[in-house]
Amino acid sequence: MSEAVGIIPARLASERFPRKVLASDTGKPLVQHVVEQAQRSKRLSRIVIATDAQEVAQACAPYGTQVVMTSPEHRNGTSRLAEAADILGLGDDVIAVNVQGDEPEIEPGVIDAAIAALEDAPGAVVASTVAAPCVDHRDWQSPNVVKVVRRADGRAMYFSRARMPCDRDGDAQTRVGQGSAPLRHIGLYCYRRAFLRTFVELVPTPLELTERLEQLRVLEHG
Repeated sequence: MSEAVGIIPARLASERFPRKVLASDTGKPLVQHVVEQAQRSKRLSRIVIATDAQEVAQACAPYGTQVVMTSPEHRNGTSRLAEAADILGLGDDVIAVNVQGDEPEIEPGVIDAAIAALEDAPGAVVASTVAAPCVDHRDWQSPNVVKVVRRADGRAMYFSRARMPCDRDGDAQTRVGQGSAPLRHIGLYCYRRAFLRTFVELVPTPLELTERLEQLRVLEHG
């Protein structure tokens, strides 16, 4: 099995909820809850927070959490992940797992399953990621919830904040079954470390900039 390292990008300038990663209604920063959930994974050899804010590092210091300081210029979590991988000196075969800093209830088993999915697909050098059925119709309608449509072989065709797929006649579930059900994208990614170098060299693409979703850069570049 490949070594897998969990990296949690954490920034204070969240647009919808600024300073969310430091929210501490429980007495503990939100991002530290994410760390402790990820530590329950059977596959991650270590968990690291990647941030550009000393305040995040200071908030997590009492818990002994490893933090690496990254540039404030990153426009997305994937590029921050790439810098963190450089700082940590991760080898090209290491799987870098991008764990979202605002998912304190992330299931450790989901992390392990995503890592296994990447290992089981040696041709998929880019990433494996996670999706789940949109149980709540409001999720399907919300632009804050990213949806994904898959190919027959399970690879992603497109990610969007829009409602997709569009059930034009309202009977898709009856005609073609659960395979057409809307899927909510859960922003957990597993990358082969070598690809992160490639990602940061790719030019940002029109659909990526329109949807504000960096994974579209990968799809648009083929």
